[in-house]
Parts: sequence; C-alpha cells; structure tokens
Amino acid sequence: MSDEGMEQRLLDAVRDGEVLDLTGGRRVDPAEMPSWGSGRTVSAALIRDLVRGRRDVEVDPHGLRLRGARITGRLDLANIAGERRVELVDCFLPEGLDLRDGRLPGLGLDGSRFGHSAQDPPVDAERFTTSAMTMKNVVAHARTPAGAVRLRGAHLGLLECDGARLENSAGPALLADRLRVEHGVFLRAGFQATGAVQLVDAHVGLLDCDGARLENTAGPALHANGLRVDRALFLRAGFRATGTAPAVLRLHGASIEGSLWLDTSEVTRSDCASGALIDIDELTYGDLPEQIGLSRWLELLRTRTPGYAAQPYQQLAAVHRAAGHDSQARDILMAQRRDQIRRGGLRWHDRMWARFTGLALGFGYQPWRALLLLLAVLAGSVVLALVLGGQGGLAHTVRAGAPATPCGVVERIGVGLDLGLPLVKTGAREMCAPTGTAAGQTLTVSGWVLQLAASTSATLFIAGFTGAVRKT
Repeated sequence: MSDEGMEQRLLDAVRDGEVLDLTGGRRVDPAEMPSWGSGRTVSAALIRDLVRGRRDVEVDPHGLRLRGARITGRLDLANIAGERRVELVDCFLPEGLDLRDGRLPGLGLDGSRFGHSAQDPPVDAERFTTSAMTMKNVVAHARTPAGAVRLRGAHLGLLECDGARLENSAGPALLADRLRVEHGVFLRAGFQATGAVQLVDAHVGLLDCDGARLENTAGPALHANGLRVDRALFLRAGFRATGTAPAVLRLHGASIEGSLWLDTSEVTRSDCASGALIDIDELTYGDLPEQIGLSRWLELLRTRTPGYAAQPYQQLAAVHRAAGHDSQARDILMAQRRDQIRRGGLRWHDRMWARFTGLALGFGYQPWRALLLLLAVLAGSVVLALVLGGQGGLAHTVRAGAPATPCGVVERIGVGLDLGLPLVKTGAREMCAPTGTAAGQTLTVSGWVLQLAASTSATLFIAGFTGAVRKT
C-alpha cells in the first residue's frame, strides 16, 4: 500500500472515531514485529501532525487509535499539549517515543515494542502529564544510562505496566525519580525488569509489584529511597528481586501511610554474597508489616541490612505497640539492643554494660530477671546460714537467754533472711551472730558478698522497673 493510501486510512479512522487495525484482528507476536513491511508502515510525522491538530481533519473524541503498525522514525510528541487520547496498541516503534514535557488526556501503549537510537530512551516521558498511561505487555530494549522507560518528574493519574518487559544493559529499566501518580502504579502479572526499577523521591497513591521479577547485576533491583506511598506497597505473590550492593531493595527514608506487604523469600543477591538484602533505615509505615512474620523480619534487620540502625527496630516496635502487641514490642526492642552490641560500634565498656544489663534485666524490658536474681540470693543466704550455722558458725549473743549456745533452725533462717534482704530486717542477727570458728568466719565473709549482691539486685530491679536502664 502507498504512503498516501495508509495516510488516508488513518485520517478516516481518527475522523470517524474508529480503530485502524492493521492486524486483521489477529494476535500479535512481538518477535515478528521487526519483519513487518510497508503494508503496516505509518509515518511518525503523520501521527505528530494529527496530535498537534495540523491536518485538515476533525479528530473524533475517541482520539487517535492505531493497532499493529510499524511507525517509522522516532515519534516526537515532546512539548505537545494534545486534546485527544492517543492509543498505539501492538505497534512497533524501532526508534522509540519522545513525550518529554508533553500533555495528553490519556495514552495507551499496550502490547507495543520499542527500540531506540543513540542515547535516547525507547520511551522518554520525562515530565510528561496525563490522566492515565497504560503500558501493559510493552517490550522495550535499551542500552543507555537514560533508562529503557524514563518517567522522571512525570505527573500521571494512573500507570499500568502489567506484564511489561523492560530491559536495559547499560542503566535502569524504569527510571522514574520524582514521579507523581495520583492513584496507583501497577507493575504486576509477570512484569519483568532487567536493570533497576528506580523510584527515588517518587510520590504515588499505591505501588503494586505483586508477581514482578526484577533483576540488576550492577546495583539494587528496586531503588526507591525517599518514596512516598499514600495507601499501600505490595511486594508479594511471587515477587522476585535479584541485585547487588549496597542492597537488593533500597527503601531508605521511604514513607508508607498504610500497609507494607513484603515477601522476601525470593529476594536474592546476584553476586551470591551473604550481604544486605534490604535497606529500610528511616522507612516508616502505618500498619503492621504483612506477609512476613516477626521472627523473619527481625532476622532481616539483624543479618540482611547494610548495618545497624535503631530506627527500623523503633518503627517496628511502634506499630506493634499501636496494635496492642506490647510483648512483641519488647522483644523487638531487645533485639535492637542485641544488634547494637554486635554491629553498633559501641566502646568496649558500653558493650560490657549492655551485655550485663541484657543478662540481668533484658536491657530494662524484663526487670523480673533482677527480681529472680534477688530471690536466688535470698535462697542462697538462707541455705548458707542453715548449713554453716549448724556447723557451729552461729551462736546466741549475750542478748539471748543462753549466750554461746547453738542457734535453732528458725533463728538460722532469720539470719539468712537478714543477709539476703537489702532493706527489710528480722532482727535475728541481734540474738544470733557468727562465731570465731572457720564456719563463722566463712559465713561473715559470705554475708558481705550476699548483702552486696542483694543490694545490687534490688537496685537493678528498680532501675529496670522505672525504665532508667532503657534510657542508656
């Protein structure tokens, strides 16, 4: 078919509000697109003119709708404020699409395949504005640091990329820093990215990556530092990610107002190292993390983050406390202190003190440990007084009715209680005191140690009960 004939067919279609379908209604195989000939060729310049309103035809409110075409030349819609929706479904654009600083009511690219020339991205939508942009099952191959699909600074109502395959051997697959999406970003249903998915400082209503497969051999698979999500973030239902240092998933400083759904069972490092999988320092979220148990979450924080940070533990404890899970919150904060001892760079004396308070008080979150220690000291004091007192280590004083005579069992128990209780005294030691025998001297020295241990235990219990140890 001549160029004039194809041009007239497209003009007639946009005037009548119809789809110009060059496939005959058949299913399109993306692998066959490069072999399409002149019978499916449409000039990029013609499409640009129609979007700009430069052709002598009144475009129907349905807009420009084209299926199964090979578009020659790079389609340049940059800086154009079009008044009608554009649909390029199952089309082949070997030199790509330029939408920079453009504005359209809607854009549909479902099933299309994009290439590129020079360093331009196959799809360059930097600062592009539209109410809905759909890229379901799109295929884009690139070799450029600018990304396979660039949406940096774009403002969209909706972005759908379900089933898309984005590949870039020299940079990110999806470069969407500072992207703004009012409703949701959908990278689901087998979405594949070879090269990073980059959403640094983006702000979206919802981010759904269920079933997505992300791979990057030169950095993180998902780089979303500073991301803001108004509702929920979904990384589950077969979500796979493979990347390298500094972490496979980077969510440093991200903010999720609602739920975080995260399944890391298939998050791995492509370098086969045992380093960090996730970077979630300063990440905040409104509800309990789903799809991952508390023990697994704590394991990730302890062993698969770039380094010790207090905030991830504090955030996790806060949402558990808000949900009424006080016991889990205490477990989280204790895990934080153990990680701080191991990776927090504490000075040796601070580390020793932390280990001691961990053993004696559960870092201040289990003061009952000090109470148990006090009870153990008390029991030991009573046993020691009974045994050594029965061996001549205790005798009545001059205040008793029979001085220098052996003390009875009840009196020896009273002496043991006096030794083990730091504040409360029974008065038994006024009637029954250690003798000068070896047993008596042993009891005297042991009594000093037991009194010190009892006072220390009581002090630790008070400090733990009031929370003073936690503040250190």
